[in-house]
Amino acid sequence: MGCFISRKKEKVAIVFKKVGFDADEEIFIAAFKRLYPNDWMKINERWQLEEDNTPPGKKHPMQHPDVYMKEMYRNHKPR
Repeated sequence: MGCFISRKKEKVAIVFKKVGFDADEEIFIAAFKRLYPNDWMKINERWQLEEDNTPPGKKHPMQHPDVYMKEMYRNHKPR
């Protein structure tokens, strides 16, 4: 699935700058939702669209929005 959040890396970097690079997942996710409510809405809408268009008993490729946010945190957290 393609990226549907524009300038995701830039936005993630901004969130880490706001909350600190040692922030935990929950703080990062809350800050992202607060700073970028439209992107959070897009993530949820996209997930719901996948849910609605997937036949019963089948799985779609998108992770639940909460899991998506946790992965975004883990994949972009500065080491």
